[in-house]
Amino acid sequence: MFVTQLTKHDWYRIYKYLWKAQISPNRFRIFAKFGMVLLVLLAIYLLAPTILRVLLLLLFHIPFTVSISYSGAFFIAIIVFLLIFYYPLLFWKELRIFSPKIFITLTKSTDHFKLKKIRKQYPTAYITAGLFSPSSDSDLIAISFKDCYLLVKKGKLPYDPKRYFILPSVIRYRDISNKTAFYKQLDSICKQKINYSKITLLHEE
Repeated sequence: MFVTQLTKHDWYRIYKYLWKAQISPNRFRIFAKFGMVLLVLLAIYLLAPTILRVLLLLLFHIPFTVSISYSGAFFIAIIVFLLIFYYPLLFWKELRIFSPKIFITLTKSTDHFKLKKIRKQYPTAYITAGLFSPSSDSDLIAISFKDCYLLVKKGKLPYDPKRYFILPSVIRYRDISNKTAFYKQLDSICKQKINYSKITLLHEE
């Protein structure tokens, strides 16, 4: 059993690297890209007149006067802000939905009595069971960081069963007592490994 304590910042980085590795939910990715395209088009529409005038001055030395209303300047500022912080805002939205402080990973399926005992000890924890006894259609993807493994597999979102997702398990290297056995088991069920070994994922205590 692996017990990992996570902060909001940890979860933000988890969602960030799920996105970077292109294994975050398809619906989320399509929505994010569609929204970014709309923002870029809106920015071009609002900024095009000013950019054109600047180019005319620089290339042809044609004088111009900039006349932007307060409302126009406000909308331009909003669009620029969204272009810069669009993806961070999306990640923060996701972690507001699902970001348990304690994440427990059970290596094998367990009986109801033991599960109830764990739940009593960690009442607010999110528990994943059967890491090393997955079904045939749920091969793991392992993302290795400097400090931990981020393991994901196909499944349903715990807060929305209708949404398809890849449920993460976060395991610190220091919590693995028998590293040889762990890595051997992991190799047998991983269909893909992604190497971010130069990056520290979780915060330092």
